[in-house]
Amino acid sequence: MNGRGSVSVPADVNVEDRILFGLTARQTLILAPVALGLLAAWRGLVGTVPLPVLLFATAPLAAAAVALALGRIDGAGLDRIALAAIRQPRRPIAAGAPTEAVARSLAPIAGTGATAPVRGPVKAVRDDGAIDLGPAGWAVAVDVGLLNFGLRSGDEQAMLCAAFARLLCSTDAHLQICLSTRPVDLSAYLDGLAERAESLTSPRLRAAAEEHRAWLREVAASRQLLRREVTVTVRCLDAEGARYAAGQVRAMAEGIGVPSRLLDRAELTARIRYGIDPYGSPARTEAPS
Repeated sequence: MNGRGSVSVPADVNVEDRILFGLTARQTLILAPVALGLLAAWRGLVGTVPLPVLLFATAPLAAAAVALALGRIDGAGLDRIALAAIRQPRRPIAAGAPTEAVARSLAPIAGTGATAPVRGPVKAVRDDGAIDLGPAGWAVAVDVGLLNFGLRSGDEQAMLCAAFARLLCSTDAHLQICLSTRPVDLSAYLDGLAERAESLTSPRLRAAAEEHRAWLREVAASRQLLRREVTVTVRCLDAEGARYAAGQVRAMAEGIGVPSRLLDRAELTARIRYGIDPYGSPARTEAPS
């Protein structure tokens, strides 16, 4: 801990634990049986089979086990990639394939229980945004504003980190933070500006408002406008606990000077729909009140 009271967080918190000779549990389970089998084979055959032949016969198996346990492609282990390949249908389904070809490709696994509709954990969503997760409890989503961390001074950054740390230490709820960037639809905002411009009595103010509206319409037409959203979801065993935890998140946001609000059912549905179909539901920006 330094003089500012901040705490260093290790960057390898997601790294698997090493249990034996620098190997993880998964790597040990792959290499140990192969190593024991090869050792037994060498001890049983070393006196009767020439060493070059024995080495030639066992080296590929040892190399394959090492590659399977230690090899990685794009951050994923080769053993997990091989397991995923085995679980997939043996006949690939090409994009745009006719329905009959898809049916033939899925025939080997049809009727075996390998395919089934995906059932999510959400049982119901109330109008106020409270999410019923059944045995998992209740969840509430909070929209939290943004601030530029990089432009803050060292003391301000330490204060922001301390505020977030206090939230984590004071709540017993499960927190999920989701950052998303989605396109913005300014049509409602521009319509609201037009209505407000018509109500202005000053000709100069009305002309300035119309000029500003025309500029925004031109920007929206010539560029892809994006908006970043931060959604903090808290989960507790009961709805009241989730509401209280959401209040703690809002208090933290207010303490660091960013706006926050609870997401109701309609807004939460819009964000989930965008996560499923990011090209079909742009965010709508309403006119200022």
